[in-house]
Amino acid sequence: MTGIQVKSFITHKRGETDGDIQDSIAYDVDRGRYALSDGVTNSFLPKCLSDLLTQSYLEAESQSDFPPQSLPQQFRTERDNYLQQLDAEQMMLQEMVEEEFKVGAATFVGLTVDGDEFSWQVLGDSCLFLLPEDGHLRCFCSMPVRVNPDWSLDVQFGNHPRQIHSDGAVVGEWIKGKRTVTSGWVILASDAMSNWMVQQWNERRNFIPELWALHGQDDFEAFVEQEYQAGRLKSDDESVILIRIAEISDNSQTDEESVPTENSEFSQHFGNSDSSEDSEDSKSSDHYDHSEPSDDIESNTFDDDFDYSGFAQ
Repeated sequence: MTGIQVKSFITHKRGETDGDIQDSIAYDVDRGRYALSDGVTNSFLPKCLSDLLTQSYLEAESQSDFPPQSLPQQFRTERDNYLQQLDAEQMMLQEMVEEEFKVGAATFVGLTVDGDEFSWQVLGDSCLFLLPEDGHLRCFCSMPVRVNPDWSLDVQFGNHPRQIHSDGAVVGEWIKGKRTVTSGWVILASDAMSNWMVQQWNERRNFIPELWALHGQDDFEAFVEQEYQAGRLKSDDESVILIRIAEISDNSQTDEESVPTENSEFSQHFGNSDSSEDSEDSKSSDHYDHSEPSDDIESNTFDDDFDYSGFAQ
């Protein structure tokens, strides 16, 4: 049986406010659904679309029902409701934006957890990272990904990511996969945060426990500002969902007892591991899932069995 803890963070570009955030994150631990979407700046009402995508993923009966066929109508309804709240000048400005861009656009990462079975679908340069028991980090996104012999990553982030549009059109192909995971980490992250993670991994920085040790929004804001000032992180909307996985027995363990430890391969990659993130404050914001596995696996995913010593995708 698998135990899961979850933390999530989201913030705005430097110099902007929470009202300017175009990313969206949502998850339902009980249903085993996790979603992150990054609204594309040069599009119409990208935040409206990213919110619709994350909520639709949580509500879908199965992965094959996402994105919903009703997405264009849902977006149109949200668009009309939004415009009705604006004054004449604001409405004229939004209509000009709509005339220029025609549609909203967003990238997307969705993860479904069914017992020990993790399945995902990714579109664009938002990424899903998988660090299973072997301690080797994988990255899944629509950009070219190369895993080098030393397990460093080369991800070609670009300015024209694959994306889904508010009219239901999908630009590019979904990256889909599944894997059994009994311990380790799964991370969903927007593009700037993903790029940062790749760089930190390659520089052998023990960044996952650093993020996990953050206790709230103020901590995350300070961390983002620190990395931005150091030139390591691009000023962008930053969003991330951290999922920590441990195999637990069927005994009557408490949630506190089920907190997993770092695996040895992961510790060896970075040289050492700081266990201080397992403080009471850190545990207090965790969410848990102790669900049993199911045989109902989506047929539109494929096994994660390709050779990570070369091009992963």
